[in-house]
Amino acid sequence: MQEVIIEANDASQRLDKFLTKAYPNLKKSAMYKAIRNKKIKVNRKRAEFDQILNVGDHILLFLPPDLLEKEVRELQPAKELDVIYEDDDLIVMNKPAGLLVMKDQAKEQDTLNDRLLSYLAATGSYDPAKEQSFTPSIAHRLDRNTAGLVLAAKNAKTARKLASAIAQGQVGKYYLAITDKRPVQGRIDLYLKKESTKALVSARPLPGYDPARMIVKTIGQKDGLYLSKIELLTGRFHQIRASLAFLGTPLVGDSKYKGTPNPKGYALQAYKIDLKPSGFEQAGIVELPKSKQLSLESYMKKKADSKRRMAA
Repeated sequence: MQEVIIEANDASQRLDKFLTKAYPNLKKSAMYKAIRNKKIKVNRKRAEFDQILNVGDHILLFLPPDLLEKEVRELQPAKELDVIYEDDDLIVMNKPAGLLVMKDQAKEQDTLNDRLLSYLAATGSYDPAKEQSFTPSIAHRLDRNTAGLVLAAKNAKTARKLASAIAQGQVGKYYLAITDKRPVQGRIDLYLKKESTKALVSARPLPGYDPARMIVKTIGQKDGLYLSKIELLTGRFHQIRASLAFLGTPLVGDSKYKGTPNPKGYALQAYKIDLKPSGFEQAGIVELPKSKQLSLESYMKKKADSKRRMAA
């Protein structure tokens, strides 16, 4: 018999969800059977698979030890993590272009999420040996070659709050983008549909297409390049990239959407996040320092440096 006491990061979730996370060797069919047969109890009473757990609840498991074995997550050695903002509940990081946010099917060895876990463990905010069902994780994604700000929750309560806020559009997301033509200004209303690894765009509603809204304002121009600020009003797959390309002004370097080729990839950066509408007043508006923001000058310098290296 094993007894587990529910901690803050385990509470406010269903019993079956907790058990699935806490005991990976316990198959769902065996778990539901054990609950029905009173082999799993909560506070020494008959349990229901969908009952919500509270802090201090005692879970009793009358199951074979091999089903209750746990593997403590092995973290990779800490790698560089550019932290822009951090408090007791959340952290905002600056993701470099080229780095995946989460592991894909190829099981990439280095991801932003891996770096996050190593950083939190090194700073004492996360101990995988002590957590029963919670692992800190990224709250939203950026494409591999999109740089900029990414949010993560440091505890389960904040993770739920962030997920709800993002789903309800209460987290403001702002981007910097470079094109080689001046894009359409103001509010843009289109419709997008994910099709394999690309987004299809329509100017009118079609079956399977979702509304895609954003606001564009060009703030700089130099040598045939245009720097624009973009506020996302919806968060669709490849929304900025596909929308700009549909309107005839693809991101420079975005070959997938017919942009001019660039070995360094396309020029898009998530430079600001507004957390005020979501109730995270302490964090407020998080913005990259000017020195780290995408600019026409920094882009042209990187492009020139890349050409010199290729010619050497």
